Amino acid sequence: MDILTLWNTLLVHPVMNLTLLAYSFVHDFGLAVILVTIGIRIALYPLYVIQIRSQRAMQEVAPAMEELKKKYGKDRQRFSQEQMKLYNERGVNPAAGCLPLLLQMPLLVALYNSLLQLGCGLGPPPGNLCPGLSHDMVESVRYAFIGNPIPLGGTLDTTAHWLPWITEGLQHRDPLFILPVVAGLVQLVASVMAMPAKQVKSDDPSQRMTQSMAYTFPLITVVIGANFPAGLTLYWIATTVFQIVQQYFVSGWGQLPKYLPFLRGIPTPADRELHRREQAAILEARKDMADKDKEANEREPEPTAAGASNSGRRRGRRRGKR
Repeated sequence: MDILTLWNTLLVHPVMNLTLLAYSFVHDFGLAVILVTIGIRIALYPLYVIQIRSQRAMQEVAPAMEELKKKYGKDRQRFSQEQMKLYNERGVNPAAGCLPLLLQMPLLVALYNSLLQLGCGLGPPPGNLCPGLSHDMVESVRYAFIGNPIPLGGTLDTTAHWLPWITEGLQHRDPLFILPVVAGLVQLVASVMAMPAKQVKSDDPSQRMTQSMAYTFPLITVVIGANFPAGLTLYWIATTVFQIVQQYFVSGWGQLPKYLPFLRGIPTPADRELHRREQAAILEARKDMADKDKEANEREPEPTAAGASNSGRRRGRRRGKR
């Protein structure tokens, strides 16, 4: 079994069957794409939480990392030691942000490939020579417990009835460029929300590049979406909107209130969780201080009755000598 066959068997064909299952319920290819995208995002949600929290932690330690670079920049060994010490003190694991992304990518790429194969015209060949999988094509990849939603002798209908301006199906580009613009806007919102509310000042060029990409990547999304089939642009919109919802619960508004001030008065679940953690940390610190005071009082020796009487005699003798 070659790598391509293994890839299709383990990932692409299961995603295709999920899409066919969703299509058999909604009978709309656009809605089926959205449902499958949301389902995959929900399955990957725990990994996303780990990833976004790791990214935020790395952003928070950026100022301290800058100080270490200035202090030990020429001594790489000492810098590495201090860097690991800083990570341990702050509870930061740099690999925690990369590992979830590596686990997510195969599923997301499999969804992309399944859309190409399901729509057939979503990718090559050009000119929509193959408008969609036929009944016989679906039979070659369909699981036994999933019914074939395509009638015998027919092909998969790749249109989305709620997108009336895309009349020739989602395998074609959006003629009015509405979906690419929407994809760029939701990508801009997601990028701004991913930035911490209190932006950390840093001279690190990589961090400045990350900040600039937050505003340039949405423009790139519009350009790519304008040249991609509408079905893939719709997939990107669905996955980015779900990402925004995830960020609302995990990390809050980010820097979005900077551009939409009315959001400052709307707390997010992430804000409430942060407040709860801060209060718990304060209570724990107070408890530690109280325990230390109690231990200090217990260690301090109390004056005995004999000691008190002896001190009285010594004071009396001094008075007598005078």
